[in-house]
Amino acid sequence: MESSLKRYAPIALVVGLVGLVAAAGVWLLQRQFNVYVQASLAVGLLGLALAMLLNPGAVQHWLAGRQARYGGNVLIMVVALLGILILVNYVAVKNAKQWDLTEDKLNTLAPETIEAIKQLPAPVKVIGFYTSRFVSAQTTAKNLLEQYRVQAGGNFTYEFHDPEGDPVLARQYNITRDGTLELVMGDQKEEVSSASEDQLTGALVRLAHPGKRSVYFLTGHGEHALEDTGKSGLSTVADLLTKQNYDLKPLDLSVTTTVPSDARAVVVAGPLAPMTQPEVDRLKTYLDAGGALVVMLDPLIQTQTPITASEPLVDYLAASWGVKLDNDVIVDLYNSVSGQPYFPTDSSYGSSPITSRLQNIKTVFPVSRSAAPINAGAGLTGTTYVSLVTVDPQAWGETNLASLSGNQAPSQDAADIAPPLSVAVSAENTTTKSRLVVIGDSDFASNSFSNQGANGNLFVGAVNWATIEESLINLTPKTPTTRTLALSNALTVNLIFVVTVIVMPLLVLIMGGVVWFQRRRHA
Repeated sequence: MESSLKRYAPIALVVGLVGLVAAAGVWLLQRQFNVYVQASLAVGLLGLALAMLLNPGAVQHWLAGRQARYGGNVLIMVVALLGILILVNYVAVKNAKQWDLTEDKLNTLAPETIEAIKQLPAPVKVIGFYTSRFVSAQTTAKNLLEQYRVQAGGNFTYEFHDPEGDPVLARQYNITRDGTLELVMGDQKEEVSSASEDQLTGALVRLAHPGKRSVYFLTGHGEHALEDTGKSGLSTVADLLTKQNYDLKPLDLSVTTTVPSDARAVVVAGPLAPMTQPEVDRLKTYLDAGGALVVMLDPLIQTQTPITASEPLVDYLAASWGVKLDNDVIVDLYNSVSGQPYFPTDSSYGSSPITSRLQNIKTVFPVSRSAAPINAGAGLTGTTYVSLVTVDPQAWGETNLASLSGNQAPSQDAADIAPPLSVAVSAENTTTKSRLVVIGDSDFASNSFSNQGANGNLFVGAVNWATIEESLINLTPKTPTTRTLALSNALTVNLIFVVTVIVMPLLVLIMGGVVWFQRRRHA
């Protein structure tokens, strides 16, 4: 019986060693003592213990032999080496120091970020949810979070989980998107959908200054509804805003004479009927006092407004802000959703905190109108502008809206709005500090399209920019310096080719031949 059991000792030994190697490998990759590491370690230890129980004689024989003595010396050396490494790592951790050798200091946190970290009233824990499909994004997030951890000492920690491998934890934090970061400080939570310095620092500032931020959504004109979970509703983006500690409220300017004093921003989300002049006047009073407005207006052919009717809100934006919304429909034959020339899709973004985290991910605008500063970007004195999203250089604004209902393919003529066109623009009054975002489409933020490309992030970014407190944080985007190697002439190119492709490999072969000949001669 004993000899029959000995047969299985090598198998148990192999299983044990494989389990230990797997545990070490998983820990090195994830740097977390999670369930996978624990399970692999348990299998490894159980396998080794089982191997010793099945063949104790082999263990005794090995301990009494010369190999054990040699093994003991090796073990002592390994233990000593590990002790030195542990001591060095302990000293390094207690005296952390980093050097940023990049020309533009891309790996150095902004002074505003460092100040926000120092002002944290309590420790912050960041939980990242990344699947195996987002490994590259997780690596980027880890490198950035490590910079925060070093600056904060023990006041900032982070960990990563796979939402598919740990669905219970994902449901606990209501995670619906891959690549989401959840920042937790006590009972407070802030969700970040993109690992960038401005987003993380903004979340830290909100954690340090708790309190709901009220954003009002205009009602009474057939706008998209916040609570609507259907295709045309805004429940998906509303959930994203709620997770960022926004308090979303309806606002009917036909029954109130003023915008509430706690409004950090007002959103006009695709009205089917135009606002009245008194309602526009109330918005003007609010903006003149330093308020913020996010306007999303569809082409008139998508509304219940006659295409020849006037739009008081559009007239106000042109006269008081220098931002025009053309009475057109953007036609893009070359860079649109397949077979849909009225669905332009682009990733040409202006330099703005609104678009900084879109990372060249495309946005889709189903049937949109063009929006831009008046006079080719000149606008009004005292107002700064950014064209947030620019469509394909060959796209134009079709002004013959009646012709779009037929089956005839659209074609550009002299009456149309000539390119280049933008579909979204931001403006800030440098005197009143009021802010405005105008987008020539509202459906892009609806439940049908908000999850396509960067649509949802564009809308949330617009609200974030409109409501941000400049006194708390104002990070300057870092633009890396691009350097290219310019080869002056064909002689230089040929010389590089000869040295790298012919001379260097030939030298290696010659050195190898010399070594071989020397060894053969002394053999």
